[in-house]
Amino acid sequence: MANSEIIKVPSNALRLPDDIRVTEFIGEGGRAYVYRAEMDALDVIVKVYKRNVVKKYLEKYGVDIAQYEFDRNKALYSIANIKEYIAKPYRVYAQKSHSTHSIIQEFVTGTILEKLIIELDYLPKEILQAGYTIVREAEKNGIHDLDISAGNLMVKKVDGAWKPKLYDFNLMSQYLNPTNPILGLAIKCGIRKKSYRDYRSLKNWKRRGEKRFWLGRS
Repeated sequence: MANSEIIKVPSNALRLPDDIRVTEFIGEGGRAYVYRAEMDALDVIVKVYKRNVVKKYLEKYGVDIAQYEFDRNKALYSIANIKEYIAKPYRVYAQKSHSTHSIIQEFVTGTILEKLIIELDYLPKEILQAGYTIVREAEKNGIHDLDISAGNLMVKKVDGAWKPKLYDFNLMSQYLNPTNPILGLAIKCGIRKKSYRDYRSLKNWKRRGEKRFWLGRS
């Protein structure tokens, strides 16, 4: 059944099970609109995908973006050594679902890493250490391109130490869909690591903390 509270999104309206009550619109990213909601007394987010992005992922990559993101989120959350750094995934409503095309995920609080570095004027070492742990564990489990730029990661102080938390898992991995034949060959031959962009992001966290120029998107 549809949620009694209908909140409009472009050319659409949210259709969710009755146990999910949307409370506010949080904002939008490049691929989705994000809403805050309550589900069985849990504080969650509803990530609703933009139609043009849904079409792109289906036509270009052959995947349902909601299922793709949920599966990556779930796979990372299942890795014991980094579970504490990953937003908990709850549900996925794929494109053929009767509900709005979306995923339901833990509501993550804190500060964007990029903003924290500016406020503190340095990068806390425990954040960088956790970042390397996340990337190495993901890499060992065959998960790459985590989209961990400094502007796309939440951090929060827990028991006196800063802890990062990932919540965005819909970036398409380059090793699965290289942007050009040369890049594809470099990855296939091992010249470029599958997790190259992840390690570059970690280096750029450090560069930002040291007030140095960073490379690429960070």
